Amino acid sequence: MTYKRTFTALSLCAALLLSGCNTGTPAPAVSESSTVTASAEITSAARSQTPASVSLGLTGVGNARELGGYRSADGRTVRNGVLLRTAALGNATEEDIGILREKYHLAVVADLRTDTEAEKVPDPGIDGVRNLRLPIMDAELLAERSVRMSELLAESEDPTDRMTQLLAAVDAGIVSDRMYVEFLMGKQGKENYRKLFEELLALPEGQSLLFHCSQGKDRTGVAAMLILSALGVDEETVMADYLLTNEYNAELIAGERRTLAERGIPEDKIDTYLMAMDRVSPETMTNALNRLKEDYGSVEGYLAQELGVGETELTVLKDKFLR
Repeated sequence: MTYKRTFTALSLCAALLLSGCNTGTPAPAVSESSTVTASAEITSAARSQTPASVSLGLTGVGNARELGGYRSADGRTVRNGVLLRTAALGNATEEDIGILREKYHLAVVADLRTDTEAEKVPDPGIDGVRNLRLPIMDAELLAERSVRMSELLAESEDPTDRMTQLLAAVDAGIVSDRMYVEFLMGKQGKENYRKLFEELLALPEGQSLLFHCSQGKDRTGVAAMLILSALGVDEETVMADYLLTNEYNAELIAGERRTLAERGIPEDKIDTYLMAMDRVSPETMTNALNRLKEDYGSVEGYLAQELGVGETELTVLKDKFLR
């Protein structure tokens, strides 16, 4: 395996990770039965937030929303306008940047993408805002699977076709229902999720922190799960927040589902391939949560043992981000 081939495969993976990013109007109406079904798995009690209620109001950034408004186990509520989650910021408009600065008093942007992704579509520089690179995906594992992906593409009729590349990413294991477990258990994931919590603990009063990856759904979704869990938000509500991505991306998912069907992809495999695009899967997050329970007893156990977020830090976080 030459350096050139490895670099090409990694660059291709980065392009794929960016390919499904929704840069249109956030929170489109839900129109797909699959999205409704996924959302219906959450009780109405946990659905305390809607796409409209958590939207940041950005037009150039996909899946742009906040964690404010969710109820914690102690009866308090997550503060609004402080914990922001989005897709990549590369297409942010001047108006979007103004909203982040003036309405949300943005202080820190934590970029969870790979170095290749971040270099391909860099975050904009915003006056007074620190941009942090906190890549979550294990570089060695990604490189290993990129080799398999390049082999699959070499066997295909048209390796330059975007859909063929996406399907190869799934077949190579780059995208799977176990990938969140790998984010949480990998050395790089543990190190940089820990750094994300260090930034949260140090965030000044009255300012906000924004965390994102390429599509704002997977690495970002795991970060949101960890943060909400640290604040005492129950698991069902955490899942409801995670599945809001499918409502934000409903129109994209509908089109992608039709395209996969037209290409002859079996119905029982379509949802798996959609994970490489704009859909999130409840099974993927469930796998991650179950692994944390098995290995650490709870999400809080993982936070304490792997990220250094113990009882003292949890108290600080709750006092800072709950009202």
